[in-house]
Amino acid sequence: AASNYDPSANMEDGSCVFGASELTLFYSTGWNMVGLPLEVEDPGYQTLFPSSQEGTLYSFADTYQEQNDLNAGNGYLLRMISDDSVTFTGSQIYGISVALTSGWNLFSGTSSSLSVEDIYANDIIYQGTIYGLDANYYNPESIEPGRGYWVRATEDGEITLVSDGLSKAKPFVNRVEAANTILFSTDNHSAELYFGVDVPEEERLSYSLPPKFPKMAFDARFSGDMKLVPESGLIELITHSEMVTIKYDIKIDAGERMSWFLRSGNGEDNTLEGSGEIILPSSERFILNKESVIPVTFVLHQNFPNPFNPITTLRYDLPSDALVTLSIYDMLGKEITQLVNTTQQAGFKSVKWDATDSMGKPVSAGVYLYQIQAGEFVQTKKMVLLK
Repeated sequence: AASNYDPSANMEDGSCVFGASELTLFYSTGWNMVGLPLEVEDPGYQTLFPSSQEGTLYSFADTYQEQNDLNAGNGYLLRMISDDSVTFTGSQIYGISVALTSGWNLFSGTSSSLSVEDIYANDIIYQGTIYGLDANYYNPESIEPGRGYWVRATEDGEITLVSDGLSKAKPFVNRVEAANTILFSTDNHSAELYFGVDVPEEERLSYSLPPKFPKMAFDARFSGDMKLVPESGLIELITHSEMVTIKYDIKIDAGERMSWFLRSGNGEDNTLEGSGEIILPSSERFILNKESVIPVTFVLHQNFPNPFNPITTLRYDLPSDALVTLSIYDMLGKEITQLVNTTQQAGFKSVKWDATDSMGKPVSAGVYLYQIQAGEFVQTKKMVLLK
């Protein structure tokens, strides 16, 4: 909820003149976060945004709610069918009071640019939680007319936005500046996540992300809607691309005999050391973890994926150097192929099997056994090939 704020309320006659104005703004195809840049005669979204898709104007109050009209000071999600320049005609908004509820809120500003510092100066706003939308979420430097923005409130309350606001934000230590970074990107979109630093409990929600919405073009976040974790986390990815580029910059070591690992959706581990880039098939989930470089015990893990067709990954842990053999057998005990037969150093290992025998010929669908021998350690597991 929002109401006009009269910056001239202290004048003797209490008058405040809002002259008629025109303002033209550009909105791109797909989802936009929008707001009213002027007080208009007809606030219906189909009148204001002729290139919008019917039934796609949403406000947010714990859940997304479909709307027909826009109110000044409130923010909305709106899907555009095509790129469009929209001309608004109405009265200037010099100041406005916006009611917020505890948690995430969508809001918009006045008829001129506002500094985000003025928003953060309010005691009920979590530092670092103002987000705009440009296919995916980003932290804006200013609040622009006609745009909607997310903000997270610590409690129910009201903030006042004034065009000539000169508030100063409260001091804030940005923990991400010293953190390790991991950037997920496709041809058109990117999102950066952070890890490796501790955050005081009272600051934790400053690193939370706004709610996802249906048919987002791109998003990457840790589970729990966070962009920063101390050590490990499940990364949830939304993308329509088949491949994703992952760039990382490790500023904080994992510790003695420890490393940062990124496990992809197919179970493959990637060690993150220094700075680098890897290109992997897109997956809905990745796992970031800090793990020992040297396993504690011998382990043969379940293959992934399982069932599979035609490639699967076999992982095993070696706590010490050993002569390793890893063989595939059919259910009658006949050896199909041998994937490993060599002395290996201690560590976390993996090897792929492409469902072929020792001669390179494809094997038939069915249940197969895979067995590891490493020194005195022997372990066997089953896997299923589907065709």
